[in-house]
Amino acid sequence: MRVKSIVIDGFKSYAHRKELADLSPHFNAITGLNGSGKSNIFDAICFVMGITNLKRVRAEDPRELIFRAGTTGVHAARVTIEFVNDDPASAPPGYSCEEYPLITIGRQIKLGGRQQFFFNNTVSLQSKVKRFFESISLNVDNPHFMILQGTVHKLIGMRSQDILSLIEEAVGTKAFDHRRRTAETLIRNKERKMEEIDTNIEAQIRPLLDTMRADQEEYNAFMQNREKTEEKKRFRIALDYHTHHTEHTEAEARVEARKVDVQNAKSQLQALPRQEEEATRRLVQLQGSLHAPSEAAISLHEEEDELKKAHSRLENELDNCTRLLRQLETQLKTLRREQEKQSNSQVTFAARRQQHEQMLAQIKEGKEACAKLKRGLKLLQSGVQAGTSGVSLAEERQQVDLKLIEQQSRVHRATERFEELVKQQQRIEAHQAEESGRVRHLEHEHAKAAASLEKTKVVYAPLALKQERKEALEAEISSLKREYQAEYENFQRQVSTAAARNYDLDYNRYACPPDTEDNVLGRVGQLITPIDLQHALGLMVGAQNQLLRVVVTDDRVAEAIIHSGLRQRTAFFALDKLQRPPTHLFIDDAKLQAARLIAEQQGGWVHRARDLVTVQEASSHQQQLNALADFVFGTFFVCSSLRLAQDLAYNPSIKVKAVTIEGEVAEPNGLMTGGSTHHLRDVFADLKAYAAQKEPLKALQQRTRTLETEYAALRNTLRQHQHDIQAYKAAEAAAELSKQRYIVAASSAQIGAAELAEEMEREHATMAEAQEKVAVLQARQRELAAQAQTTDLNVVRTEIENQLAAAEAHVARLMADEERGAAEFERLEADMEQQAADLSRKAQDMEEELAQQQSQKLKLTAQVEELKQQLVAVQARCKHNEERRQQLEKEIDDTQEELTRLAERKVTLDNLVKNGEVELREQSRCLESLRRHIHEAEQRHSWLLEVRETFNQPGGPYDFSDAARTAATLQELREIEARAAAMSNKLSQKSAILYEERRREYEELVKQRTALGEDKEAIQRCITEIESKKWGALDRMVGIVSSIFGRLFAACLPGATAQLLEERDATNHLTGLGVRVSFNEKPRESLSELSGGQRSLLALCLMLAILRVRPAPLYILDEVDAALDPSHTQNIGRMLQLYFPHSQFLLVSLKDGMFNNANVLYHIRNTQGYSEVARIEHKPPSQPTSASSDTRAASSGADREGAVATSA
Repeated sequence: MRVKSIVIDGFKSYAHRKELADLSPHFNAITGLNGSGKSNIFDAICFVMGITNLKRVRAEDPRELIFRAGTTGVHAARVTIEFVNDDPASAPPGYSCEEYPLITIGRQIKLGGRQQFFFNNTVSLQSKVKRFFESISLNVDNPHFMILQGTVHKLIGMRSQDILSLIEEAVGTKAFDHRRRTAETLIRNKERKMEEIDTNIEAQIRPLLDTMRADQEEYNAFMQNREKTEEKKRFRIALDYHTHHTEHTEAEARVEARKVDVQNAKSQLQALPRQEEEATRRLVQLQGSLHAPSEAAISLHEEEDELKKAHSRLENELDNCTRLLRQLETQLKTLRREQEKQSNSQVTFAARRQQHEQMLAQIKEGKEACAKLKRGLKLLQSGVQAGTSGVSLAEERQQVDLKLIEQQSRVHRATERFEELVKQQQRIEAHQAEESGRVRHLEHEHAKAAASLEKTKVVYAPLALKQERKEALEAEISSLKREYQAEYENFQRQVSTAAARNYDLDYNRYACPPDTEDNVLGRVGQLITPIDLQHALGLMVGAQNQLLRVVVTDDRVAEAIIHSGLRQRTAFFALDKLQRPPTHLFIDDAKLQAARLIAEQQGGWVHRARDLVTVQEASSHQQQLNALADFVFGTFFVCSSLRLAQDLAYNPSIKVKAVTIEGEVAEPNGLMTGGSTHHLRDVFADLKAYAAQKEPLKALQQRTRTLETEYAALRNTLRQHQHDIQAYKAAEAAAELSKQRYIVAASSAQIGAAELAEEMEREHATMAEAQEKVAVLQARQRELAAQAQTTDLNVVRTEIENQLAAAEAHVARLMADEERGAAEFERLEADMEQQAADLSRKAQDMEEELAQQQSQKLKLTAQVEELKQQLVAVQARCKHNEERRQQLEKEIDDTQEELTRLAERKVTLDNLVKNGEVELREQSRCLESLRRHIHEAEQRHSWLLEVRETFNQPGGPYDFSDAARTAATLQELREIEARAAAMSNKLSQKSAILYEERRREYEELVKQRTALGEDKEAIQRCITEIESKKWGALDRMVGIVSSIFGRLFAACLPGATAQLLEERDATNHLTGLGVRVSFNEKPRESLSELSGGQRSLLALCLMLAILRVRPAPLYILDEVDAALDPSHTQNIGRMLQLYFPHSQFLLVSLKDGMFNNANVLYHIRNTQGYSEVARIEHKPPSQPTSASSDTRAASSGADREGAVATSA
């Protein structure tokens, strides 16, 4: 076992990795200038060997071990030593040469003090590394293998006892001293124990034995007297034995019977699982079958909801369409009225037009008359007789005759038509006379219907207001539902997150009882809110998911909601089933006071979570909501810090969950929760915002519910008076029908007569007009005849000229008037035409839209009817599905009841089996007890087996069948025992018992004292043997060390000898060792006569002699030749080569005489604060063969002597 290389990286002055590679297995020297880092190599070796005292490596702080304390970028120091394990004799225990040819040990320290040890490049424990070095005699805490300059100087001034102590430590006899001291301590303990035993015997036990000996003698006498009652006791013992035997037989019979019952129960139990399995399989099948109706019910309810929504939507559309139709009809009526107004305006305008046309006609007639007059005047001027018509007089007379004939024919036709109308009037009057009876009959019926209506109206009058209120409520409810639908859609748009939508309780409200929604109070976080928002996070984390649970008044409401298509997983709190938290979880006043005391000690604060919340006002459920707040928030604290939360959770007197205002949790079971809270939703704020957003919906819903309640009350009231309402409606319909019939009958006759009268008036006017024209034409005819008889043309011409002048003036006036009114007439005509066209177009458009809306209404009505039919069909399917589901649920309930009965039967049988087995165990224990009593009686009283056959023999000594004799014998025995008991009161039975106990204690103590004496003698013999071995080994070792010491000193200082002088006491044991030196066989009286170098050489040789006895794989010498001259240094190097040929040395020296003998020389130099290593192969000078052989012989002899001494 030897060192192969040493690697230093970042340690002290070795900033970079430096390696002392290929160390010689014999002699290695290190040299260099002062301060170059030579001794840092030895510090590095001590560092890797696990030294803990930093002063031994010249450091005060671990950072000083790192190059320049880590200020130059080097943050760690590491030292590695590589060993070659090639010698089985020196191989460490457990590390064979085959398995571990190379062993690498390393140690690393980093800034901050973190250290690591490495064994074969694997992280290892420090204890393992130190044990390894101790196993090869390289214990850094007691470094015999390391000789420093200070150690040599210290050895020069040692006393003889200290020199002897060094040899004892090297030999190992100090272990003998430790064992001897341990044995002497054990002897002293045993002697002290023996003295205690002697004191106890002499002071306590022996006087007590002497005192109680008299009581013991009296007690012995009493016991002799008791033996005289032995016969009667034998009788009682036999009786007890017989009784136990009889009871044992009876118990065995009962056990067998019970075993039969238990076996029958077990047989039934074995058959029960098959029945339960069959029932369970049937139940599973039924439940599986129930799944389809349940899903179908949900889908049907959803389909029904969709149909209802669609029906409601279509009804709304139909209502809108109806309302639009009414609006269109109203607008059309308004338009008709406007058209009527426009027609009136047109009538007025027609009169104006007629006036204008008349004026134009007059102008035209005037112009024509002027033209005729001019033509007539022209004819007159030409000599032709002419009139005022512009034609000749003969032509004019002819025209008048034709017109007269035409008008006379018109008068004739009018006269005939008028006569025919008179005849029709006569017929109509005859028909009216016939119809008057029917009209009077209809009038009478109308009067009767009106009277009946007035009669029913008296009863209906109070109901009319309610009927009107009902219709108004229907319209208002429909409007509120539409408004609610719009608000709900707006609410759905506002609530964008899925989490917020989950706050709503989504279930089929049509399938639940009507008051279900009134019994849902809301979620816990809505009903119970924090008083101060700074505590909201702690309260939210402490309550966990209980804030989102829905609070209902009783469990039936929750069951109804769950079974009515609840679309999300929801937990409910039923207020009627709520229970107080367990006592060990609830925070009482004592725990609160203890928690506040701890908080005051830490300067923090703590509150019970229940005290930080407030409960929403609810008059009917206030007490139950307070209990809910106790249940949710009464089991944890809210405090200021995590440290305080831990103290509250882990304190034995509190042990309550605590939550900080930052959301950190500490629980009594050791669970702690903390970290970022950014991902946590503020449930209180979300629920508040959700409630604020839903408040308009709730208001609408509440208003709708109030109106529906009022509507339902009115509907129920009206249903009770449905007969009166129907009677009024029927009477009203009958009165209206009779009125219409009467009006139609009366007006039909009157309308015919009026039309005929109007037509007669028109015909009479036409006839009068024609007669008037006939008269005018006849007058003109006469005038023309008279004019034809006139022969004076000048008079006629003059008259025509005058007429022409008058006609032209009249025409001029008419044209001037026409020109003045023409612009206004044209404007009025254009306005009237435009207005008429606009009204006509609007009327046409409105009629088209009205037709379209009527078509849409018909279509919507058809769709509503179709949806009604589908809804009826879906409701029928729902009813059928519900009946199927109820049937399956009934079968499931029956199967569950059967399972319950089987379970109860199983429990009963289990109890029977368990009770039977318990009873069997009890009876078995009873049997065992009786058997034990019998056995013990047989064991204690073997005579019972001999006399057992004589039990109950008539006249025998054990005739138990004779009750009188048995009772007398037992009574006599009791009297004897009573007398004995009376005697025993006079005796000290306790003293007798104590006497026996003390006597046994005395005997035990005597045995212990004897054993302690034997142990003491054995230990003393062992000490004597150890001392003998120790002194023998020490004497031999002193002789060996003295011999080696003399040879080493003679080799270093030729002509000189040295030996150890023994100092012994009276027992011839070594007490010290002195040193005597001789030069040229002349001894020196004192070492003070030696020079300083000779004393250093003497001390070094003594240390090497001791090390020679206790070999190590490596020896370190640090400048041990500092006080020596070159010749002595040369001699030391030669001595090491001669006497330690198989040992590896690592030596620091500044003298050539020392490292000239080295096999490998390492030169250390310091360059700018960095230590550098240079290896130099060096071949030591060869020694004379004879001297070398003598030296090797001496060395081997010394080795053998050292080995012998060590084994001894």
